[in-house]
Amino acid sequence: MTAAPDRPAPPTGGAADPFRHLAINYRDVDVLVATLAPVLEEALTRGDLVLAVIDDVVRDALERHLGATAAGIVFGEPAQPYSYSGQTTAARRATTLREMTADGRAALVLSDSSAAGTPDAWSVLEASSNLALRGLPVTLLCLCDATRAADEAERFLDWNHPELYVGATASPNPRYRTPETVLTAVPAPPAPALGPPQHVTAFDGVGALRDVRRETHLRGEEAGLDDDQLDGLVLAIGELVSNSIEHGPGHGTLSWWSGPDRLVAQISDPGHMTTTTPGLRCPEIRSVRGRGVWLARQLSDVLHLWTGVDGTHVRLEIGSRAGN
Repeated sequence: MTAAPDRPAPPTGGAADPFRHLAINYRDVDVLVATLAPVLEEALTRGDLVLAVIDDVVRDALERHLGATAAGIVFGEPAQPYSYSGQTTAARRATTLREMTADGRAALVLSDSSAAGTPDAWSVLEASSNLALRGLPVTLLCLCDATRAADEAERFLDWNHPELYVGATASPNPRYRTPETVLTAVPAPPAPALGPPQHVTAFDGVGALRDVRRETHLRGEEAGLDDDQLDGLVLAIGELVSNSIEHGPGHGTLSWWSGPDRLVAQISDPGHMTTTTPGLRCPEIRSVRGRGVWLARQLSDVLHLWTGVDGTHVRLEIGSRAGN
């Protein structure tokens, strides 16, 4: 499976792209708060959205330092993170922030890097965010507790942030790498094993698409999806299988798992992606390519792509809300 590549974020947050991605590597919470406070106060004075995904120690210190001003900060992840897929977390965050800034306001998001889990998981999330958030009026400021960070984590800190704080000043990071470079070195992990699928169907060539859509509709009905979810599922699976046929080896398998209020589909083919995480960047309005995987991400709860020795796999999950 191949796809049109997502364009990488530029090395610095220039005028052409309002998105900025910075990091602070800190050892002392009070020093961290002294650096953050003027940044937060300035953003709040401008009327920006300010969101903070931080631990209780930093939050308590910020609230003490800022006093009543801290009431303007929304504490919590702007989009629910997903455990095994940094791609999905980055895509969810981008969708939510795109909606939140649709009125013209900018957003400042503080993010505690320790919440991402292992250094590899953090790196996949951060590199994916550099693709997914590009073009949005968002400043993503990552906080890295140096007392908890191993040398490996510090290396990924340098790789993924175009700007780093040195003292109280943000400066361009000469060690920054493009998302494609990072995700080649630290590829997306495989999705967790689910055991034998309940249904497996082989597809081969464009003539199989009608049967794929018919089966997808049946599996969605059996899982209790509502009409909107059902239409979205058929469209998403159709786009993913079409992508595999058009850009990949032309044949593969579609597997299904169904549980309480959850339907999982996986498309697998023996090809290997030539891009790292397709479908993370919102396509340009006039673009005629690169829409399929991005659209499938918008229509599902989880979309995770990975390549292994046995080929390329796309795991899609959607939860039933029928009757809610």
